[in-house]
Amino acid sequence: MESEIRNRFTDTEMQIARETDLPELLSHLGYQVKRVGRFHTTAEMDSLRIKDRRTWFRYSQNTGGDAITFLQQFCGKSFPEAVEYLLTFHGKARDAPAPQPKSISQKQALSLPPRNADDRRVFAYLRKRGIAAQVIRQFLNAGLLYEDAVHHNCVFVGKNSAGQAKYGDVIALCFV
Repeated sequence: MESEIRNRFTDTEMQIARETDLPELLSHLGYQVKRVGRFHTTAEMDSLRIKDRRTWFRYSQNTGGDAITFLQQFCGKSFPEAVEYLLTFHGKARDAPAPQPKSISQKQALSLPPRNADDRRVFAYLRKRGIAAQVIRQFLNAGLLYEDAVHHNCVFVGKNSAGQAKYGDVIALCFV
């Protein structure tokens, strides 16, 4: 079964996924990457070492691998999901449907995800990423940030000058 899944991807696609620049990927995922001598590490996982920008090893758990195994271990993705994510990260998404032109005359109403009863997970996530508690509270109180009730993601809301929500951006949380 696993060989069938691996065979769904071409050798070129697997090479692209495996050769992902880990410091760049981890920064994209919200980690604070720093260079320590010849290695890279993160502020969130100080036992993690990234060697030659392509492989990682976490000494506290005695595990390691490439970008695919990192996404599997720390973001809970399956093998195909991890490879698809990395291909999309490199702008090489496969099976992407051709974008359909939207009719200009028909405006869609803004549909934001439902709000969670509390925002504690989003608050903790953003604090862990180094954002000051006062700044987070101001965004929460202004209604510019909240926690999605279904997936517990960060939802950033953009409002117009009249205070009406005009757009939203959902940021998926990837906890360590």
